[in-house]
Amino acid sequence: MYGSVFSLLPFAVVIPVAIWTRQVIPGLLCGLLVGAYMLTPQPIGGLQTVLNYLFKELQVAGNVRLIVFLYLFGSFVGLLRISGGVSGLARWLSPRIHSSRAAFAVTWASSALTFMAPDFRIITVAPVMRPLLRTFRIAPDDMSYAINVTSTPLISLIPLGTAFVGYMVGLLATALKHSGAKGDAYPLFLQSIPFNFFSLAILALGIYFSFFRGHQHEKMAALSVANTGAKPLTVEASSQPVGHRGLYDSAQGRAELADGQKDAHAAARGDSEEVVEPIDVYSAQVRPSALHLAIPIAVLVSLTLFFTWWSGYQAGGQGIAALVRADASVAMIQAIVVTLIVSSVLYAFRGVSLDRVMFGVLAGGNEMMGVIMLLVLVWAVSGVSTDLGFGTFVGGTIGHVVPKMLIAPALFVFGSLLSYFIGSSFGAWGILMPLGFTLAQSTHASLALIAGAVFASGTLGGFASPLSDNTVAMSTVMKFSVMRFTRKLLPSTLIAGGAATIGYTVAGLLM
Repeated sequence: MYGSVFSLLPFAVVIPVAIWTRQVIPGLLCGLLVGAYMLTPQPIGGLQTVLNYLFKELQVAGNVRLIVFLYLFGSFVGLLRISGGVSGLARWLSPRIHSSRAAFAVTWASSALTFMAPDFRIITVAPVMRPLLRTFRIAPDDMSYAINVTSTPLISLIPLGTAFVGYMVGLLATALKHSGAKGDAYPLFLQSIPFNFFSLAILALGIYFSFFRGHQHEKMAALSVANTGAKPLTVEASSQPVGHRGLYDSAQGRAELADGQKDAHAAARGDSEEVVEPIDVYSAQVRPSALHLAIPIAVLVSLTLFFTWWSGYQAGGQGIAALVRADASVAMIQAIVVTLIVSSVLYAFRGVSLDRVMFGVLAGGNEMMGVIMLLVLVWAVSGVSTDLGFGTFVGGTIGHVVPKMLIAPALFVFGSLLSYFIGSSFGAWGILMPLGFTLAQSTHASLALIAGAVFASGTLGGFASPLSDNTVAMSTVMKFSVMRFTRKLLPSTLIAGGAATIGYTVAGLLM
């Protein structure tokens, strides 16, 4: 059985189950069970093998560090949410927008303060922009597009200070280990960023639609007034005074937003009832302050850069080379721990109670448990597949049949379809990265190119899938249907996806 076609079974089970259930974790769990019982075909022995693989991965120092980082990063985001920083940013931004072009400019610029996670960015920025749409004659679809394109596609390219970085580096480390490839995960992640062709292409389209086509809104509004004699809309004529009682400025509005999001997620899954998360209501019951958002983010970014450099410097690196030699997982944990302490002290001096701080830390960390479970299962399935001879079979058969130049475009196209149907960028990355690295090793393809193609494929689904958290959250905040929004995204997604496919084919030929 070792090294035979049967070694494909765990991954052959994961993909259809994930598509059928529209959930990645059940697919990975089924794949792990199949692989474990193939290794130990006994009623109790197979179950014990499952537990052994899970425990084995949880004992790896690098894996434990990544789990700790993800939980602490979730705690950091939860702390930001209950501190009044989000509502403070909304109150600070709204009065500074005086035209449609300025609205789009603020949308893009706000990514500097909301880049930690796509959903966090969407529920922070979209409610600020929604009251301005009628004022400046901006179509909700156009503004939603600008916010969405600066969420997953942009965040997947940022090399520090996000949960994405921790997850992506962890996947690369696992794929390197099980494929037998040499190298360090974080430098490889940095090398893969220029090869995330879909993100780069969709961001270029987003810039065009936001600034080279978006400014036509004001001209169209003026022309409409001239032709119809209608009274131009002003800030006072809009449905809600901008910057005074926005959606984030009241507990009721925050609860309505949370309730709407939960209803949308429930509809996507077919559930009948959902409850409002306590953190969504609790976060509205504090005085807004943009400093509560800006200062912790500045501290986090600065400390991440410093600790990363310091780690590489201690390893013998000088200047920029120190970043390549750094132990990124340790540096990220050090940065997030210090940031949590500094932020808690800041909030205490500014009147935020310790009870509120502890609630935000624990609630935010607990929201990351789904991602942590997903990652642990990816590690375990990769371990089972390796022990079944998955790499040996792929290298001896598929690796000799598939031309090296076609591996990256094939992975991108297949991964894009997978991520679109399951609605999870993290899930698609976890499923495809071990396969991609095994193929790359057997054909001597560029690991950076393969990693970029896999990351790009998952980004496409996170950006455009009707099952993605991003599209559900955006549609809920902007108050239009998910399918209407995904139809709006489809043309540019196909253009960017086609450009990325061509890019990977050319890169495969050249590299």
